[in-house]
Amino acid sequence: MNVTLVSTPADTASGTGQYAEQLASHLTGGLRLTRHSIPTDATDPRPFLVGALRAGDSETDVVHVQFDYVIFGPVGLYVLLFFPLLWLQSKRHDFAVVTTIHEVLNANLVGPPLVSLKRLYVRLLNEVVTQTTTRAVFLSAEAESRFVASVGDVSRTRLTHGVDLSARRSVSKGEARATFDLAPDADVVVTPGYVSPRKGSGVVTDVARRCPDIEFLLAGGPPRERHADFFEKVDADAPENLTVTGRLSESNFHNAFLAGDLALLPYREIEQTGVVNTVNQSGVFNWCAGYGLPVLAGNCAHFRSISKKWGSVRLVDPDAPESIAETVKTLLDDDSTRSRLADAASKYAEAHSLSSVAGDHRTLYREVRQ
Repeated sequence: MNVTLVSTPADTASGTGQYAEQLASHLTGGLRLTRHSIPTDATDPRPFLVGALRAGDSETDVVHVQFDYVIFGPVGLYVLLFFPLLWLQSKRHDFAVVTTIHEVLNANLVGPPLVSLKRLYVRLLNEVVTQTTTRAVFLSAEAESRFVASVGDVSRTRLTHGVDLSARRSVSKGEARATFDLAPDADVVVTPGYVSPRKGSGVVTDVARRCPDIEFLLAGGPPRERHADFFEKVDADAPENLTVTGRLSESNFHNAFLAGDLALLPYREIEQTGVVNTVNQSGVFNWCAGYGLPVLAGNCAHFRSISKKWGSVRLVDPDAPESIAETVKTLLDDDSTRSRLADAASKYAEAHSLSSVAGDHRTLYREVRQ
C-alpha cells in the first residue's frame, strides 16, 4: 500500500509536524510511505496549491493529512484551496483522503468581535474538510465531540495520541540536571514545551516565586514569533529559582523530563485572537507519561478524562497559583503519592504506545481502501 503523509515539517514551531515525524517512523513496515511537507506559518498560497496537486497520483492509495487551522495560512484561509483541490485529485486518481484533526473550532469557541461572521466561517472550514475527506480521525473524545457539534455526524475514527516509547533517552537524572546547571540533590519541577499564555507559562513564574526552596525549569521557547514578547516577559520576570531555557535541541528537550521530580502543566483554555484555544491532546503529557514523571495539570476536560480513567495526573486550577504552590510542596514531600502517579503514568504510556497506534493506522488505511 502506498501512503502519502502530509504535514508541516518536524521543526520547533510545529507540534503537529513533530508528531507526524514520530508516527512516520513507526509506519514504514508493511507499506510504502511518502512524506510531503507544507510550510509552517506560510502566507503564500502557492505551496498549498502545489501540495494538493503533488500529494497523490495514480500510484497512491491513501493521502493522510495532519490538520490544524493555523497550518493553512492566515485564519485557515488556504483550507478553501487545499482540500477541494486534493479532493479533485482523489477522484481523478482514485485514492482515499484521511484527515487527522488535531485542533477543533466550533461556534461555541469564537468570541467578539464579529461573532456571527466567525461562526459562519468556522462552520465553512469544518464543512470543507468534512466534505473532501474520506475519513476524519480524532485523537481525543473532546476533539471529536467538538467537531461533531459543528458539522453533525461524519465518517470518523478515534485513534490514540501515541507515546513514542522507542525515542526515550537513557540519561541519568544527574546528567540531565547538569545540562541546565541544576543541583543533583535539588527538588526540581519541570514544565517542558512551548512558552505561551495557553500553556500557563506565566503561572509557572507565579508558582516558582511562592516556592523559593524548589528549583523550577521552564524548558522551551515561544512557538511562534507572535509569542516572542510574552516569552521575553516570562524570562524577565523569572525569580532566581526558575530557569527559562528558550528553544531546546531534541536531546535537551528529553533531558528536561529526566531532570524533574514533578511536572507542572498548568494549561489554560483561553481566548486568543478571537477564539478559545482548547486542550484536545498533549504531546508533552505523553512524554511525561513515557518517562514515568508524575504530573500536575490544568483542570480542563482532556486532563479530567485522563485523571478519571488512569489516575495518572493530579488536577490544579491555573488561576490559583498559591494553591498550586502548596500542592507542589506537598507532593515533593510525599514519595508514595508521587510513586503512584508515576506508575499510573507509565501504564498510560504503555497502553498508548506509538507502535500500537501505527498498527491502528495501517488498519484504517486498509478500511478506507475497501
